[in-house]
Amino acid sequence: MRRFLLASAIAVAAIGMPAAATTVAQAQPTSSTNPWNVTVVRFAPGTTRDQMYAAVKASGGVVTTDLSKIGALAVVSTNGAFRSDVKGNSKVKSVWLDKWISVGEPDSSGAAATTGSPQLGSPGTDPVPDPWHNLSSFAGETNPEGILQWDDNRMNVPAAWATTLGDRTVRVAVVDSGLDGSHKELAANYDGQDSANTIPCNVLTRQFGPGLGEKDCSSGDTEGHGTWVGSRIAGAVNGFASNGVAPNVTVMGFKTLSTTLGGGLTTWIVDGMIRACDADADLINMSIGGYDDPVLNADDYMLWVDAANYCRARGTAIFASAGNEHVRVNRTTWNGLAGVGQVDSGPEGIADIIPGTSVAENDYRGLLEVPAGVPGVVMVSATNNAIAPQPASVDPAIKWPASAVGARDQLTYYSSYGSRVDLAAPGGARKFNIPRYDGGAGDILYGGWGTLGALTANGEICQDPSLASFLTFACFKVNGAAFGWLQGTSMSSPNATGVAALTLAAHPELQGDPNGLLAKLRATARTNMVNLTGPNDPANKADSTTSGPCPTGWCHLDFRHPIRFADAYGAGMVNAGAAVR
Repeated sequence: MRRFLLASAIAVAAIGMPAAATTVAQAQPTSSTNPWNVTVVRFAPGTTRDQMYAAVKASGGVVTTDLSKIGALAVVSTNGAFRSDVKGNSKVKSVWLDKWISVGEPDSSGAAATTGSPQLGSPGTDPVPDPWHNLSSFAGETNPEGILQWDDNRMNVPAAWATTLGDRTVRVAVVDSGLDGSHKELAANYDGQDSANTIPCNVLTRQFGPGLGEKDCSSGDTEGHGTWVGSRIAGAVNGFASNGVAPNVTVMGFKTLSTTLGGGLTTWIVDGMIRACDADADLINMSIGGYDDPVLNADDYMLWVDAANYCRARGTAIFASAGNEHVRVNRTTWNGLAGVGQVDSGPEGIADIIPGTSVAENDYRGLLEVPAGVPGVVMVSATNNAIAPQPASVDPAIKWPASAVGARDQLTYYSSYGSRVDLAAPGGARKFNIPRYDGGAGDILYGGWGTLGALTANGEICQDPSLASFLTFACFKVNGAAFGWLQGTSMSSPNATGVAALTLAAHPELQGDPNGLLAKLRATARTNMVNLTGPNDPANKADSTTSGPCPTGWCHLDFRHPIRFADAYGAGMVNAGAAVR
């Protein structure tokens, strides 16, 4: 059994979450996943690319994705016996069905809302930061930091800007839903020449006809998630809106996920990683997450391992989301590999349950996390702004103790944790930082509870009223440019990647040295937080404020047993000011 979700985990798990309900999209394989039956063929070491292609052709296969640099090809075939035929070739080591990463479908019950936009400065050469960064409120909502982009303050980014805003030689790749390189926040830093779409539209539509849509086969971001990630890392200083953490670095986008079908195959994503590293990426951000069964999906896991090793051998550091299931991910040794992230086999391996779903649907115990849990990948957990006073409508049995109100930098209610976590960074959380369906009225993201970044104006997040609503991600547009407030480990990873980019600009000797970079970030991390967030509570079966009874348990947080510091934050919160010194 294998699970995958886009740790495009903007909300509790995947793409979104309106007022009255939550989404955890427990995506499981079905007969409709991988509708083309794309097959991965791994070859024995020493097999040449020509020999690989010849073996596939002889068995009636057509290559969709060339991963020959790591000894594999993705293939489709009209030969019903293709797999058995190609296995007969002595150079073939293993054959398996390519794996699908499913994007969780958002609940559409939210109602659209409108509000005024904050005032913009005039586009120009204003000094850092851009005008929205330090605004005190948005649509009448403020937050304890007193500025909209509280996350930069928590990472000590303004102190780093006195030393560096980044450097064009630092190249960052966003492997995601694509990148809107024409967005005002990205245009100055976007490398369109090396950016690419790895979805093999031509081969798949030629072989099987329509299925992938225009949104998938274009070079742009038709969803919005990748653009948000890229802007948080490398949004330019231009006097417009607000810049990213490292506003002078180069950013590339690799579109690996289908908007039409809501996900992508492992080989598409791995192809994006390889292309990024061949394009001399110093950093890769992967706000994507999924899980492999250690027995049934060992081949798939090893493909991720090979891709990570390929990139690290070229000096690329990889940052990835810890995941939004709020499960414990342990650092283990598996199949001879040290540093593997494996979900705990006990009760902390059960994800936060939405009332009405079963324990089985949320059972991640023993699964291997990818890509964040792959050895050598930097796993980043997510923190919130602060615990806001809880509304009276929330049952005392499921809300924070009064003594916790006001506490800052808490592990978010959705973030996974455990010994595999390397670092923490702000990911934002809904105002009350309790599971979404317990929040009740006023449990918002905008105004500095979530994190602010750019979106694609014609992308899914801004076009779907349930996602664009001010009850969810508050998409708004100014001068044709879209922005929104998001939450998730999808947001914490690019925050950490942005700090890494500033660090490489200030310490060019660390370019090409992923281990040295991580050591620097760990050694300089901030450690003055005290975590009060607990795991999911199997014993608490109180009704949810907005979603009714919880007969299963695991719907609410356990505040009696806070997750220890190292498991919540790894080495601590990334600290840009200290890292660039």
